[in-house]
Amino acid sequence: MPQETTPMMQQYLKIKEENKDAILFFRLGDFYEMFNEDALLASRELDLTLTTRDRAKPEEERTPMCGVPYHSCDGYIARLIAKGYKVAICEQMEDPAAAKGIVKRDILRVVTPGTVDASLLEGDRANYICGIYIDEETAGLCFCDITTGKTHATSFSGPERTDHVMNELGRFSPAEALLNEGAWERKELTELLKEKFSCRMEKGGKARFQPDAARRLVEKQYGPESAGQLPNDAAVMALGGLLGYLYETQKTDLSHISELEYYEQGRFMELDLNARRNLELTATMRGKEKRGSLLWVLDRTKTAMGGRLLRSWLERPLLNVAAIQRRLNAVEALTRDTVGREELIVALTGIGDMERLMGKDEFQCILGSYVYKPQGKLTLVPQSDKRQEVTKDTASAEFQEV
Repeated sequence: MPQETTPMMQQYLKIKEENKDAILFFRLGDFYEMFNEDALLASRELDLTLTTRDRAKPEEERTPMCGVPYHSCDGYIARLIAKGYKVAICEQMEDPAAAKGIVKRDILRVVTPGTVDASLLEGDRANYICGIYIDEETAGLCFCDITTGKTHATSFSGPERTDHVMNELGRFSPAEALLNEGAWERKELTELLKEKFSCRMEKGGKARFQPDAARRLVEKQYGPESAGQLPNDAAVMALGGLLGYLYETQKTDLSHISELEYYEQGRFMELDLNARRNLELTATMRGKEKRGSLLWVLDRTKTAMGGRLLRSWLERPLLNVAAIQRRLNAVEALTRDTVGREELIVALTGIGDMERLMGKDEFQCILGSYVYKPQGKLTLVPQSDKRQEVTKDTASAEFQEV
């Protein structure tokens, strides 16, 4: 390392070397600074002014830099994530005024399109990161929304397994995908992720997809019986590989990711991408907009949670007659009780996004309460006797299940 490199820059270069594929937001006082190639990239993508601390040096030896205020960094990070970049947040781990020598710094989190904070997302859309594992005989697939803690997994076998995987991708539209080598080598799959979904792809490598290690991670996250829900190694490998990636990038407690659903082929109607596009289930063919789609016609939901649930119902049409009937019975329970339905609508209006709030540590204490947002502020509103009466009187067993 050149002798003229300062201790601070040595620290920066060391941390950057460990996060080569991410734009490093390096905390310096009240700013996150970027240097060298990251500065050139960020200045272009964020319209920031380039500067340098090496004005006394010849121009070719100067270190380019740019920065954003730490208190307003969310907007800048969101713009980079929307363009498909990873952002590594490097924070000061001690008070600079009390530090002896160089301030200790470390990566607190790596933000990616599939792990972005809920505050930067649309409320009525889930944000999935997926794990894909494909070998010579089987394929495993999982989707996780870390803002709600919900995980869905499935698997396929046979010569058409890649086609099934592609159809499932159309169902969930992931923002980011972790692929094993077998999946990475399938050009039709990577082109679909890149061109149709604008999905950021990460090559997992062999080390991340090991059967025993993957099974241990699944059982650690979802409980000792969870791996038994997954019928084959392909599903375990997909989910275990994804969990390893989340632990590596998030560097925080992920205990809220606790809901695991394994669904078999045939539970939901499988539609290819052309059928989804032509049916305009959630977006129009021309404008790719919600307005004009079937979802736009049906969506009268009052909460972000309801909006996501309705979207998921359209994207995952049921095939089981009994399950369809249970859902219809739940709808009937409300349509037959006009007063109760209107009372429930009023009760739900203004309730915050409990699913995503539960993913934040600071909101763990409000489990079981309603959250109301007047003028964007959060206050607790206990469930009134009237609300309990409404849900009790109108809810059949099917309604409560749905």
